[in-house]
Amino acid sequence: MMLKKIVSVAKKTSLCFCLLGLAAVQLQAQSPSNVKVHGTVYDAEQRGNTPLDFVSVAFPDYAIGTTTDANGHYSLSNIPLGKARMRVTYLGKLPIDTLVNVTQDMRLDFSLHDENFKIKEIVVTATSNEAGKATSSSISRTAMDHLQATSLSDLMSLLPGGLSTNPSLNSAQQINIRQVSSVTANEDLNGLGTAIIRDGAPISNNANLSSLNPTVAGSASALAGGASPSGGTDVRSISTENIESVEVIRGIPSVEYGDLTSGAVIIRTKAGREPLRIKAKANPNVYQASMGTGFDLGGRKGALNVSADYAYNINDPRASYQHYQRATARVLYSNVFFNNKLRSNTSLDFTYGKDTRDRNPDDERTQTASDGRDAGFTFNTNGTWNINHGWLQNLRYVASATYTDKSSFYEQVYSQANSYYSMTTTDGAILSNTAGQHLYDADGNEITHFGDADAQHYAQYLPASYKGRYDIDSKEINIYAKLTANLFKRSGNIYNRILFGADFKSDGNRGDGKTFSPNTPPYRNLNQKNASFRPRAYKDIPFINQVGAFAEENFNWQIGERNFTLQAGVRYDHVSVAGGAFSPRANASFDIIPHHLTIRGGYGITAKMPTLLYLYPEKAYFEYANLNELANEAIPEDERLLITTTRVFDVQNRDLKIAKNHKAEVGFDLRWGQMRLGVTAYQEKLKNGYSLGQDFTTFRPVNYDVYERNEDNQLVLSGSYPVLADYYKPGNNRFITNRGIEFDLDLGRIDAIRTAFSLTGAWMRTESWNNSYVFYDESGSAAEGRTDVAIYAPGSSKRHDQQFATTLRATHNIPSIGFVVTLSAQAVWQEANWTTYGNDSIPLGYLSVQDASVHMFEPGQFTTRDEVSEAGYDYLLRNVSHNAGIKESYSPYFNFNINVTKEISDNFRVSFFANNMFRSYPRRESKRNPGDFTTLNNRFFFGLELSLTL
Repeated sequence: MMLKKIVSVAKKTSLCFCLLGLAAVQLQAQSPSNVKVHGTVYDAEQRGNTPLDFVSVAFPDYAIGTTTDANGHYSLSNIPLGKARMRVTYLGKLPIDTLVNVTQDMRLDFSLHDENFKIKEIVVTATSNEAGKATSSSISRTAMDHLQATSLSDLMSLLPGGLSTNPSLNSAQQINIRQVSSVTANEDLNGLGTAIIRDGAPISNNANLSSLNPTVAGSASALAGGASPSGGTDVRSISTENIESVEVIRGIPSVEYGDLTSGAVIIRTKAGREPLRIKAKANPNVYQASMGTGFDLGGRKGALNVSADYAYNINDPRASYQHYQRATARVLYSNVFFNNKLRSNTSLDFTYGKDTRDRNPDDERTQTASDGRDAGFTFNTNGTWNINHGWLQNLRYVASATYTDKSSFYEQVYSQANSYYSMTTTDGAILSNTAGQHLYDADGNEITHFGDADAQHYAQYLPASYKGRYDIDSKEINIYAKLTANLFKRSGNIYNRILFGADFKSDGNRGDGKTFSPNTPPYRNLNQKNASFRPRAYKDIPFINQVGAFAEENFNWQIGERNFTLQAGVRYDHVSVAGGAFSPRANASFDIIPHHLTIRGGYGITAKMPTLLYLYPEKAYFEYANLNELANEAIPEDERLLITTTRVFDVQNRDLKIAKNHKAEVGFDLRWGQMRLGVTAYQEKLKNGYSLGQDFTTFRPVNYDVYERNEDNQLVLSGSYPVLADYYKPGNNRFITNRGIEFDLDLGRIDAIRTAFSLTGAWMRTESWNNSYVFYDESGSAAEGRTDVAIYAPGSSKRHDQQFATTLRATHNIPSIGFVVTLSAQAVWQEANWTTYGNDSIPLGYLSVQDASVHMFEPGQFTTRDEVSEAGYDYLLRNVSHNAGIKESYSPYFNFNINVTKEISDNFRVSFFANNMFRSYPRRESKRNPGDFTTLNNRFFFGLELSLTL
C-alpha cells in the first residue's frame, strides 16, 4: 500500500521543495568576489613532473571548465569563493573528484594515476550518483574489463536487481529499465522508451520498418534477426571496447533528454591519447578481438583515437549454421581551439552486423534459410565552448548523422500453401487469371474491374507447396542536432545553474522496402481471413521530424552544513502527425543530518514520440475469390477461370497520442564512514503505450460476390455475402505500471582482509494490460458462413510479474601484484507471474456482419452465459481458460559467479570468469500444469580475455 502513495508523496515533496526554493531566491546576499584557480596536471606514472595536455578540469556545479594546454597548465576564472566540487579527468586515468575550499586566487596542481587493476580502491561495480539528480548508476572502464562484457546489454547485470546472463550475441538485445516481464509487447515498449545516447546523440530505431506485414499480424517481429520495429535499439551492435564510461539513468532524467519513457543509457566513448591496447576474448558462444589506441598529432594539431572490434557468435556448437558477426571501427579526432576556449570531438563510426541462418543440411522439408545484414556509418561532432562571461558559462553542441543500410531475406518451402494472390494494389480491382481479360455476366455487365495500371496483372491460385522468399531493403537515416547553454549565478549561499536549449531529430527510410516475387509470395496469415501481402517501398514514406525545447533550473542552497538541491525543468516536443507534449520534471534532496543522511524525491513525465511504424503503417490487403474453376476438369484447361477481388484499406491513425510515463520516486542516502546505503522506492505509470490493435473501425464491411456458370455456360451471380475484413492499426492501448524498491549498500574496503563488500537488489512488480475491446469471431473462411463478431470488455485481463533479487559481491584485490577477484552470490528470492481477470466470458455486444454497425447490449442484460445462449447469441460465446490466474512462483534459488583479473606485467593482463560455477540447476514443478518442470539458472559458462598494452 505504501508504494501506491509514492506518487502523492513525491508530488507533495517536490511542491514543498519548489516553494522552499522560490522562497530562498528572495533572500539576497552580498555576492562575494570571484577568483582564479589555476595549476598544472601531471602524469603520476612518469618520472619527474611530466605534464598532461588535453586534461579536462572543471567545477561541474558551476558549469565552469577548461582543458590543459601542451604544458599541462589550466586556468579557471570567475570562481566563486567557498567550497565546491572540482573534477579532473583524462582518458585512461583515475578521475579526481574532490571538494576544495576556494578562499582566494589559488594554485592547485594534480597528479593522475593510471586506471588499472593495481589501484587499492578499485571499483568493479556500478556506482550510484549524487543526491538531488536523476537516480542513476555509473559503470567505469575498469568494471567493464573485469566483467568481460561483449555488448552493452551485459552491463545491466551491475544495476540493482540486475541478473547475470551468459555473454552471448545469439539474438537481438534491447535495454529494459525497471521492469520485470516476460511479455514481448512489454519488453519492446520498455526498450523503445529507453534512449541510448552516445557522445550526446541518440542511437535511433525510429526509422526501422523491417517487418513483413504488421497490420495483418498485429505485431512487428524483425525479419532475419535484428531489432524489432516496435522495440528498442539492438545493442549487440555497440561494442564496449571503445567506451570509457556508461551511465544508466533509471529515475527522472534531466529535461535535456527527450524522446524517452523508461530511462537513458549515456555512453561516453574514448577520446584523446592512450597506449595501443590489443584484446582477445573467448567463451563457448563468442570469439572476439579488438584494438584501440590514441596519439597526439603534434603541436596544436590535436589527437586521434582509433579502434576496431570483431566478434563471431555461434548460437549452439551443435547448430553452427546459425551465427552472428559484428565488426566495428571508429576514428575520433579531438582538439582545443581559441586559447582552450573550445574543445571539440569529431568522430566517424562504422558498424557491420550479420545474422545468418544457413540452410540446415538435415532440413530437407522446409529448407529454411535467412540472412540479415546491416552496415552503417555515423558522423558525430560535439564540443563545449567555455565562455565564462557574466551568467553565461558555456555552450554545448552536438550534431550527428547516421546512415544504416539493412538488407535481409527469408526463404522457406511452404506446405498447405494454397491461397489466392493477385498483383494489384488497387482497392476494388477485380482480375481474372489472364492479364488484361475483361469478363461479363449473362446480362452483359462487366465482372472484372481494373484500370491501365493493372492491365498486366492477373489473379492466381498458389500451389500447395512452393519455395517462397521475401527481401527487405531498408536504408535508415537519422539526423540529430542539439544546442545547450549553461548559465550560473551565485548569491550568498544560493547557487543557480540554469540550463536551456533546443534539439532537432529527423528519421526516415530511403530503402526499396519489402519485395518478393508475385508468383511465390510469403505464406498467408492463417489468423486473418482473406488477408494478403503486397510489396511496399519505404522511400515513399515521409520523414518524421521532431523539435524540442527545454529549460531547467539547478538550484542549490547551503543552509549551514546542510544542502538543499532542486533540479526542476520543463520540456516541450513536437513531432510530425502526433502533435506536441509537455514534460515537466523535478528532482530534489535535503540533508537531514549533514554528511550522513539525505532524503530525496522526484516526479516527472517523460514522453516517447511514435515511430515510422506507428505514424505511417502499411495498408491492409484482402483477396476474395469470386470464381475458381482451375480444378474443374469438366472445363477445358485453357477456358478455366479464376476471378478475385482485392480490397485495400488505409490503417493510418491520425488521432494517435504520444506515449507518456509518469514517474515518481522517494528515497534516502545514509553515509557513515566509508559505508553508504541508498534506498529508492518508485512507481511508474506508462499511459497510451503504442500497440497494433483493433477497434470498431478496423472491421470493414465487404460484399463477397460469388459467380458460377449457368446452363448456357455464362457467368451468373450465385450469391452475394456480407463479410467483415478485419485488420490491426496503430493505437494507444498498452498500459504498464512498474513499482518497486531498489537498494545499494556499499560497505567499502576492509583493509585488513583487502576486501570490499557490496549488496544490491530490487523488488519489482510489473502490471500490464491492453485497454482495447476484445473481439471474437467463430466463423470460418467460407463466404456463406460468416457471423457477427462478439465484443468483449476492454482490459478484461491484467498480467502481473514480480521479482525480488539481490546480489552480494565480495571484491578482493592485492594492488601490488594487480590481482582482483570478485565473488558474486545472486539470489532470486521471489519470481512469480499471474493474471487477473474481469468479464471475459460474457459479451457486451456485437459488430453486425451486415454493415459492421455496433450493437451493444443493455448493461446487466446478461449475467450468465446461459442467458446469452437462450437469447440466441450462443455463437458470440468464446471458450475461456483462467489457468494463467494460478500464480506461478518459484521458491528461492541461487547462482554463484566468479570474475578474476590479473596484471601479469605492466603490459599484459588476463581475465577469467565463470558463471554458475557450482553448476546449480534447481528444478521447479509448475503449479499451473503439474507434471511440467522448469530448470532455473544460467548454464555453467566460462570465458577468458587476454589484454596487451604497448
